[in-house]
Amino acid sequence: MLLEIFKDSFEYSYKDPRSIFKFGILSLLSVFIVPMFFAAGYYYRVTDIGLNGTINGEDPLPKFEKWTNMFVQGFKVLIVRLIYLIPGTLIYLIHHERPYGMISSIFNIQFLSFEFGIFSLAAILWITFYLFSSAAVTNMINKNGSLRAAFEFKEIIAIIKSIGIVRYIKFYFGCIILAIGILGTAFGVILLITGSVAFIIWVVTSLKPYFVGGFIAGLFSIIAVLFLIPFFLTFESRAIALLYNMRELD
Repeated sequence: MLLEIFKDSFEYSYKDPRSIFKFGILSLLSVFIVPMFFAAGYYYRVTDIGLNGTINGEDPLPKFEKWTNMFVQGFKVLIVRLIYLIPGTLIYLIHHERPYGMISSIFNIQFLSFEFGIFSLAAILWITFYLFSSAAVTNMINKNGSLRAAFEFKEIIAIIKSIGIVRYIKFYFGCIILAIGILGTAFGVILLITGSVAFIIWVVTSLKPYFVGGFIAGLFSIIAVLFLIPFFLTFESRAIALLYNMRELD
């Protein structure tokens, strides 16, 4: 079933390149903060369509319309994600406010193992609560955008158990593998093409090597933000909605 979900979500994500490009524009402009809410709102709408659709159905990608509503939807998605990231962030920030810095400077003691342990704990909390927040956001969208539904912890835990904890973890593990594969392949292709062009430019113009490297990195970053990231976010939101529909209804 997971393979069917992945196949459906993959095909769904490239059925309308124009919408993905528009999504990418919003992602690129998210450095100005406000467009980030619209991008998150589009994520909301893709999930909503997935919740009301079926695997291998003919569901369309959302339209870019009703912008005020999209902003509100995006605000809800982002606020839920941020709240669920608080535990890991607090551990990380409190750690950096500790008095060990003075002790270390006096006794010249390196707390490398302690540093690694705290960061690992924070990372585990970030990952765990991100996975939990995905179910929470989907539950919120399924209940017409009710923020309260995103924090019904017993209900969300029951949903994840109903889906299957192992299946849920496998789902996100598969998403990570897919993301790495797409990004790696895209980077390899871009590196091959731009590397060849950049090498010719370097030979002709004698540009410094770091200019060539910067050109490749910059081009990959732009392509990633405009196409790869919105593609994967569309894939993830569609897939998590279909996975959510696999829960056992009461």
